[in-house]
Amino acid sequence: MHTMKYGRRLAAAALALSAMSTLAACGSEDSGKDSAAEAADAAPAIDPGTKLSGDEAEKLIDTAVDAMPTVHVEMGIKAVEDGTSVSASSVGDYQREPVVSQTKLTMDEADGQTVMEVIAIGETTYVRMDNDKEWMKDDGMFSGLVSALVPSPYSLFEDLRGEAADDSTTYVGQEDVDGAELAHYSFAVDEDVTGEGEGTLEGWFDAEGQPIRLTMAMGKDNEIEMDLSKHGEKLTVIEPNAEELMDGA
Repeated sequence: MHTMKYGRRLAAAALALSAMSTLAACGSEDSGKDSAAEAADAAPAIDPGTKLSGDEAEKLIDTAVDAMPTVHVEMGIKAVEDGTSVSASSVGDYQREPVVSQTKLTMDEADGQTVMEVIAIGETTYVRMDNDKEWMKDDGMFSGLVSALVPSPYSLFEDLRGEAADDSTTYVGQEDVDGAELAHYSFAVDEDVTGEGEGTLEGWFDAEGQPIRLTMAMGKDNEIEMDLSKHGEKLTVIEPNAEELMDGA
């Protein structure tokens, strides 16, 4: 009974956001950046509009991943699926190695709101819906849905690295983002990143190469934004104990 209930809810959530199954975001308050002046001094020694080689793009992406052994992510989505408007927000903390994450996703749809909480520790995933007291321990049945709805920032950059090629990444220039001077890059991507068709991912990075903001728009109705902060800060995730699990989990 519990499994069927969770299966229907997760499937409905996945269908509602299937067109936007790769990214998402809302604003964060602390980006862990240098001062604007220091960031400006560390701007790339290339002119705005310069296209990067494949090797340069890979180095930019690898530096970003190395700069966030742990990271706090706030995400937001606005999308239209089958003529219905859907919005969602997510707040989560992620660790690259060993794999640990804890995320809360809130989805607003025409027929109400769905809240999904996910804890991942290694290959084990725990899920609970709408503030239920009990967690369902994932046996692999929902792993694809969970990774689509609550994507890891590391998987995003892995996909982005796979897209890196000569002239696929452009340095747009230095821009002010929430009072900090950041380096803006534009990445040409395909469905491996967008989830549907070709698109452009915009990324803003600080002087250390830490990713601070990512955005992507697909068509006139679908918008995604991801803000990243607390790079490298200690992550504490508590695994649900046996008493908190559903019967048979």
